[in-house]
Amino acid sequence: MVSTAVKLHGSDAALARRAGLGDAEAFAELFARHFHPTYRYALHMLDGDQQPAEDAAQDAWIKAWRNLPDFRSESRFQTWIFRIVARQVSDTRRRKRPILVDHTRLEPRVADSDDVDPERRMVNLEIWETLSLALAELPWRQRASWLLREFDDMSYDEIARVLDTTPTVVRGQLHRARRALAIRMEQWR
Repeated sequence: MVSTAVKLHGSDAALARRAGLGDAEAFAELFARHFHPTYRYALHMLDGDQQPAEDAAQDAWIKAWRNLPDFRSESRFQTWIFRIVARQVSDTRRRKRPILVDHTRLEPRVADSDDVDPERRMVNLEIWETLSLALAELPWRQRASWLLREFDDMSYDEIARVLDTTPTVVRGQLHRARRALAIRMEQWR
């Protein structure tokens, strides 16, 4: 079966403008570009609990579709959608009791490499397990700041917009998160 889907080119801002005017294909392209990172963020912030993370990410994208006519490109589309996801995750966290992080959510980033010998692969998995447990122990804002910076390569200003705070607060949260993670990960140096 041949796919009839056409990949649209253009900047996120241009696609967001088109989607805001009702262009479903432009929205589908934005979704294709950004859903996985938003889902990954929700999954990490909800301690690896897949169903609530998927629900939070999908609900955020539904809200984004409804609010795209109001998107003014004052920030990057990525920042805007992550802010919606962060709010949705926060609402979800308030409604549920925290659970432990399932370290297997981080494993594929390390374990998929075929060129790693079995012993090194095991060490890598142990490192990721330690990291996931350390992340689970961080306060929510520290964990969110660290994930957005390290996994999604957002600037301090973008993280501040996502978390509805200031870049100075983000800088402090990242400093504390990095210090706590460095202590916890010291055995792997």
